[in-house]
Amino acid sequence: MADREGRRRGVRGVAALVVVALGCVFASAGIAWAWWQASGTATAPTTRVTAGTLDVQAPGVGTGLVGRGGTVTLSALTLTAAVPGSGASEVVTVRNAGSRPISVTATPGRTGSLTTAFGVSASFGATDTGTGCSAGTGGTTTIPVRGTATLCLAVAVAATAPSTTQGLSGTMSVALAASMPGTSWTDTGTIVSGAVGAATVPAPTLSCGALGLVSVTFNWTAVTSATRYQFTFGPAATPTTVQVPAGTTTYQVTGVATNATARVRAERVFPSVTWTSVASSARTYSIALGLIGTCA
Repeated sequence: MADREGRRRGVRGVAALVVVALGCVFASAGIAWAWWQASGTATAPTTRVTAGTLDVQAPGVGTGLVGRGGTVTLSALTLTAAVPGSGASEVVTVRNAGSRPISVTATPGRTGSLTTAFGVSASFGATDTGTGCSAGTGGTTTIPVRGTATLCLAVAVAATAPSTTQGLSGTMSVALAASMPGTSWTDTGTIVSGAVGAATVPAPTLSCGALGLVSVTFNWTAVTSATRYQFTFGPAATPTTVQVPAGTTTYQVTGVATNATARVRAERVFPSVTWTSVASSARTYSIALGLIGTCA
Protein backbone atom coordinates (compact mmCIF):
# COMPACT_ATOMS: atom_id res chain seq x y z
CA MET A 1 0.00 0.00 0.00
CA ALA A 2 2.73 2.37 0.94
CA ASP A 3 4.64 1.26 -2.13
CA ARG A 4 1.63 2.09 -4.47
CA GLU A 5 1.23 5.55 -2.91
CA GLY A 6 4.89 6.25 -3.48
CA ARG A 7 4.58 5.36 -7.17
CA ARG A 8 1.63 7.80 -7.55
CA ARG A 9 3.63 10.59 -6.00
CA GLY A 10 6.47 9.85 -8.36
CA VAL A 11 4.18 10.08 -11.45
CA ARG A 12 2.70 13.36 -10.25
CA GLY A 13 6.19 14.74 -9.75
CA VAL A 14 7.23 13.74 -13.26
CA ALA A 15 4.08 15.33 -14.75
CA ALA A 16 4.71 18.55 -12.91
CA LEU A 17 8.28 18.55 -14.12
CA VAL A 18 7.09 18.10 -17.77
CA VAL A 19 4.65 21.03 -17.49
CA VAL A 20 7.35 23.24 -16.04
CA ALA A 21 9.74 22.18 -18.81
CA LEU A 22 7.17 22.94 -21.57
CA GLY A 23 6.42 26.33 -20.01
CA CYS A 24 10.10 27.15 -20.12
CA VAL A 25 10.30 26.11 -23.80
CA PHE A 26 7.31 28.26 -24.88
CA ALA A 27 8.56 31.21 -22.82
CA SER A 28 12.03 31.04 -24.35
CA ALA A 29 10.48 30.88 -27.89
CA GLY A 30 8.51 34.15 -27.32
CA ILE A 31 5.12 32.56 -28.04
CA ALA A 32 2.09 33.97 -26.21
CA TRP A 33 -1.49 32.82 -26.36
CA ALA A 34 -4.65 34.93 -25.78
CA TRP A 35 -8.37 34.79 -26.65
CA TRP A 36 -10.83 37.72 -26.55
CA GLN A 37 -14.47 37.91 -27.51
CA ALA A 38 -16.88 40.89 -27.67
CA SER A 39 -20.31 41.67 -29.14
CA GLY A 40 -22.34 44.79 -29.92
CA THR A 41 -25.37 46.14 -31.88
CA ALA A 42 -25.01 48.34 -35.00
CA THR A 43 -27.56 51.17 -35.42
CA ALA A 44 -28.40 52.63 -38.86
CA PRO A 45 -27.65 56.40 -39.26
CA THR A 46 -30.62 58.73 -38.91
CA THR A 47 -29.21 61.30 -41.42
CA ARG A 48 -29.65 60.52 -45.11
CA VAL A 49 -26.43 60.56 -47.15
CA THR A 50 -26.78 62.36 -50.53
CA ALA A 51 -24.40 63.70 -53.21
CA GLY A 52 -23.81 67.45 -53.61
CA THR A 53 -25.07 69.45 -56.62
CA LEU A 54 -23.61 72.04 -59.01
CA ASP A 55 -25.96 74.13 -61.14
CA VAL A 56 -25.24 77.63 -62.49
CA GLN A 57 -28.43 79.40 -63.57
CA ALA A 58 -29.57 82.64 -65.21
CA PRO A 59 -33.01 83.25 -63.68
CA GLY A 60 -35.30 85.45 -65.73
CA VAL A 61 -33.60 84.64 -69.05
CA GLY A 62 -35.49 82.03 -71.07
CA THR A 63 -35.51 78.73 -69.20
CA GLY A 64 -32.96 80.12 -66.75
CA LEU A 65 -30.28 77.51 -67.65
CA VAL A 66 -31.78 75.17 -65.05
CA GLY A 67 -29.90 71.87 -65.07
CA ARG A 68 -26.66 71.05 -66.82
CA GLY A 69 -25.67 73.00 -69.94
CA GLY A 70 -28.13 74.77 -72.20
CA THR A 71 -28.50 78.00 -74.19
CA VAL A 72 -30.88 80.90 -73.55
CA THR A 73 -31.57 84.12 -75.46
CA LEU A 74 -31.43 87.56 -73.84
CA SER A 75 -33.85 89.29 -76.20
CA ALA A 76 -33.56 92.60 -74.34
CA LEU A 77 -29.94 92.94 -75.48
CA THR A 78 -30.25 94.16 -79.08
CA LEU A 79 -28.32 96.67 -81.18
CA THR A 80 -29.71 97.32 -84.64
CA ALA A 81 -28.87 100.07 -87.15
CA ALA A 82 -25.69 100.59 -85.15
CA VAL A 83 -23.17 103.26 -86.16
CA PRO A 84 -19.64 104.10 -84.91
CA GLY A 85 -19.71 104.80 -81.18
CA SER A 86 -23.14 103.30 -80.47
CA GLY A 87 -23.74 100.42 -78.07
CA ALA A 88 -26.21 98.53 -75.92
CA SER A 89 -26.00 96.77 -72.55
CA GLU A 90 -28.09 94.68 -70.18
CA VAL A 91 -27.62 93.14 -66.73
CA VAL A 92 -28.47 89.52 -65.99
CA THR A 93 -28.51 87.61 -62.71
CA VAL A 94 -26.31 84.55 -62.34
CA ARG A 95 -27.37 82.15 -59.56
CA ASN A 96 -25.63 79.32 -57.72
CA ALA A 97 -28.34 76.69 -57.27
CA GLY A 98 -25.83 74.10 -56.04
CA SER A 99 -24.84 72.84 -52.61
CA ARG A 100 -21.40 74.48 -52.33
CA PRO A 101 -19.78 77.78 -53.37
CA ILE A 102 -18.75 77.91 -57.03
CA SER A 103 -16.40 79.89 -59.23
CA VAL A 104 -18.01 81.26 -62.42
CA THR A 105 -16.26 82.67 -65.49
CA ALA A 106 -18.12 84.57 -68.23
CA THR A 107 -16.42 84.64 -71.65
CA PRO A 108 -17.96 86.90 -74.34
CA GLY A 109 -17.82 86.14 -78.05
CA ARG A 110 -19.27 87.11 -81.44
CA THR A 111 -21.14 85.05 -84.00
CA GLY A 112 -22.25 85.77 -87.54
CA SER A 113 -20.46 88.33 -89.73
CA LEU A 114 -19.56 90.57 -86.78
CA THR A 115 -15.86 91.41 -86.78
CA THR A 116 -13.51 93.17 -84.39
CA ALA A 117 -15.25 96.43 -85.39
CA PHE A 118 -17.80 95.31 -82.80
CA GLY A 119 -16.65 95.06 -79.19
CA VAL A 120 -18.27 92.69 -76.68
CA SER A 121 -17.76 92.52 -72.91
CA ALA A 122 -19.04 90.73 -69.81
CA SER A 123 -18.23 91.94 -66.29
CA PHE A 124 -19.56 90.88 -62.89
CA GLY A 125 -20.75 93.69 -60.64
CA ALA A 126 -20.55 96.34 -63.39
CA THR A 127 -23.09 99.15 -63.81
CA ASP A 128 -25.36 99.18 -66.85
CA THR A 129 -25.14 102.63 -68.50
CA GLY A 130 -27.58 101.73 -71.27
CA THR A 131 -24.83 101.79 -73.90
CA GLY A 132 -22.11 99.92 -71.99
CA CYS A 133 -20.85 98.58 -68.65
CA SER A 134 -18.77 100.63 -66.22
CA ALA A 135 -16.49 99.44 -63.39
CA GLY A 136 -17.12 95.83 -62.32
CA THR A 137 -14.76 93.09 -61.16
CA GLY A 138 -14.13 91.34 -64.45
CA GLY A 139 -15.23 88.08 -65.98
CA THR A 140 -14.75 85.76 -62.97
CA THR A 141 -16.44 85.71 -59.57
CA THR A 142 -17.25 83.38 -56.65
CA ILE A 143 -20.92 82.86 -55.77
CA PRO A 144 -21.92 81.39 -52.37
CA VAL A 145 -24.45 78.60 -51.93
CA ARG A 146 -27.89 79.78 -53.14
CA GLY A 147 -26.33 83.20 -53.80
CA THR A 148 -26.43 85.42 -56.89
CA ALA A 149 -24.17 87.79 -58.80
CA THR A 150 -25.01 90.48 -61.38
CA LEU A 151 -23.37 90.21 -64.80
CA CYS A 152 -23.35 93.18 -67.19
CA LEU A 153 -23.21 92.34 -70.91
CA ALA A 154 -22.42 94.93 -73.59
CA VAL A 155 -21.94 95.14 -77.35
CA ALA A 156 -20.73 98.26 -79.17
CA VAL A 157 -19.44 99.49 -82.51
CA ALA A 158 -15.95 100.99 -82.35
CA ALA A 159 -15.77 104.75 -82.95
CA THR A 160 -13.27 104.06 -85.73
CA ALA A 161 -15.23 101.23 -87.38
CA PRO A 162 -14.57 101.48 -91.13
CA SER A 163 -17.21 101.89 -93.81
CA THR A 164 -16.96 98.16 -94.53
CA THR A 165 -18.69 97.57 -91.18
CA GLN A 166 -21.98 98.58 -92.79
CA GLY A 167 -24.53 95.79 -92.90
CA LEU A 168 -22.61 93.36 -90.70
CA SER A 169 -24.88 91.40 -88.37
CA GLY A 170 -24.90 88.55 -85.91
CA THR A 171 -25.22 88.02 -82.18
CA MET A 172 -23.19 88.34 -79.02
CA SER A 173 -22.72 85.16 -76.99
CA VAL A 174 -21.52 84.69 -73.41
CA ALA A 175 -20.26 81.30 -72.26
CA LEU A 176 -20.71 80.64 -68.53
CA ALA A 177 -18.35 78.07 -66.99
CA ALA A 178 -18.88 77.08 -63.33
CA SER A 179 -16.61 74.90 -61.22
CA MET A 180 -16.74 73.64 -57.64
CA PRO A 181 -13.38 74.16 -55.87
CA GLY A 182 -11.80 70.93 -54.66
CA THR A 183 -13.71 68.80 -57.15
CA SER A 184 -13.72 68.07 -60.87
CA TRP A 185 -17.39 69.02 -61.13
CA THR A 186 -18.37 71.63 -63.73
CA ASP A 187 -21.46 73.14 -65.32
CA THR A 188 -21.81 75.34 -68.39
CA GLY A 189 -24.38 77.52 -70.09
CA THR A 190 -24.57 80.06 -72.92
CA ILE A 191 -26.42 83.38 -73.07
CA VAL A 192 -27.08 84.71 -76.58
CA SER A 193 -28.11 88.29 -77.35
CA GLY A 194 -30.91 89.44 -79.57
CA ALA A 195 -30.22 90.88 -83.02
CA VAL A 196 -27.02 92.90 -83.43
CA GLY A 197 -26.26 94.72 -86.67
CA ALA A 198 -24.68 97.79 -88.22
CA ALA A 199 -26.55 100.43 -90.15
CA THR A 200 -26.14 100.95 -93.88
CA VAL A 201 -25.96 104.31 -95.61
CA PRO A 202 -28.57 103.97 -98.40
CA ALA A 203 -27.53 104.71 -101.98
CA PRO A 204 -29.35 107.58 -103.69
CA THR A 205 -31.26 107.03 -106.92
CA LEU A 206 -29.81 109.11 -109.76
CA SER A 207 -31.91 110.43 -112.64
CA CYS A 208 -31.47 112.68 -115.66
CA GLY A 209 -32.77 116.21 -115.18
CA ALA A 210 -32.96 119.24 -117.43
CA LEU A 211 -31.03 119.13 -120.72
CA GLY A 212 -29.48 122.43 -121.76
CA LEU A 213 -27.22 123.84 -124.42
CA VAL A 214 -23.85 122.21 -123.65
CA SER A 215 -25.14 120.99 -120.24
CA VAL A 216 -26.90 118.16 -118.46
CA THR A 217 -28.49 118.41 -115.03
CA PHE A 218 -28.66 115.36 -112.75
CA ASN A 219 -31.02 114.84 -109.81
CA TRP A 220 -31.02 112.22 -107.04
CA THR A 221 -33.18 111.17 -104.15
CA ALA A 222 -32.34 112.51 -100.71
CA VAL A 223 -30.83 110.19 -98.09
CA THR A 224 -32.06 111.17 -94.64
CA SER A 225 -28.90 110.15 -92.78
CA ALA A 226 -26.49 111.70 -95.32
CA THR A 227 -24.05 114.40 -94.26
CA ARG A 228 -23.04 115.08 -97.87
CA TYR A 229 -22.91 113.46 -101.31
CA GLN A 230 -20.12 112.43 -103.68
CA PHE A 231 -21.03 113.12 -107.29
CA THR A 232 -18.76 111.56 -109.91
CA PHE A 233 -18.97 112.32 -113.65
CA GLY A 234 -16.98 112.30 -116.87
CA PRO A 235 -15.05 109.75 -118.92
CA ALA A 236 -14.33 106.44 -117.21
CA ALA A 237 -10.56 106.97 -117.58
CA THR A 238 -10.54 110.46 -116.03
CA PRO A 239 -13.60 110.92 -113.82
CA THR A 240 -14.21 114.01 -111.66
CA THR A 241 -15.65 113.79 -108.14
CA VAL A 242 -17.18 116.71 -106.28
CA GLN A 243 -18.73 116.95 -102.82
CA VAL A 244 -22.28 118.23 -102.61
CA PRO A 245 -23.64 119.32 -99.19
CA ALA A 246 -26.65 117.65 -97.60
CA GLY A 247 -29.85 119.36 -98.62
CA THR A 248 -28.72 119.66 -102.23
CA THR A 249 -29.76 116.84 -104.56
CA THR A 250 -28.88 118.20 -107.97
CA TYR A 251 -25.78 118.95 -110.02
CA GLN A 252 -25.30 120.47 -113.48
CA VAL A 253 -22.52 119.11 -115.72
CA THR A 254 -21.08 121.27 -118.51
CA GLY A 255 -18.33 120.76 -121.03
CA VAL A 256 -17.92 118.54 -124.05
CA ALA A 257 -18.25 114.80 -123.33
CA THR A 258 -19.10 111.69 -125.32
CA ASN A 259 -20.67 108.65 -123.69
CA ALA A 260 -19.55 109.81 -120.25
CA THR A 261 -21.10 108.45 -117.07
CA ALA A 262 -22.38 109.92 -113.81
CA ARG A 263 -22.90 108.34 -110.39
CA VAL A 264 -23.65 109.57 -106.89
CA ARG A 265 -22.93 108.25 -103.40
CA ALA A 266 -24.21 109.35 -99.99
CA GLU A 267 -21.74 109.95 -97.15
CA ARG A 268 -22.34 109.97 -93.42
CA VAL A 269 -19.58 111.67 -91.46
CA PHE A 270 -18.81 110.62 -87.85
CA PRO A 271 -16.21 112.17 -85.51
CA SER A 272 -13.53 109.59 -86.36
CA VAL A 273 -14.64 107.99 -89.62
CA THR A 274 -16.85 108.46 -92.67
CA TRP A 275 -19.24 105.84 -94.01
CA THR A 276 -20.04 105.92 -97.73
CA SER A 277 -22.91 104.21 -99.52
CA VAL A 278 -22.51 102.10 -102.61
CA ALA A 279 -22.79 104.02 -105.86
CA SER A 280 -26.10 104.68 -107.50
CA SER A 281 -26.87 103.19 -110.88
CA ALA A 282 -24.92 104.99 -113.61
CA ARG A 283 -26.35 107.41 -116.12
CA THR A 284 -24.76 107.88 -119.55
CA TYR A 285 -24.63 111.36 -121.09
CA SER A 286 -23.09 113.26 -124.00
CA ILE A 287 -22.49 116.99 -124.52
CA ALA A 288 -21.48 118.53 -127.84
CA LEU A 289 -20.69 122.16 -128.66
CA GLY A 290 -23.73 124.07 -129.79
CA LEU A 291 -26.09 121.13 -129.13
CA ILE A 292 -28.50 120.13 -126.42
CA GLY A 293 -27.00 117.53 -124.08
CA THR A 294 -28.33 114.00 -123.99
CA CYS A 295 -28.80 111.69 -120.97
CA ALA A 296 -30.08 108.17 -120.51
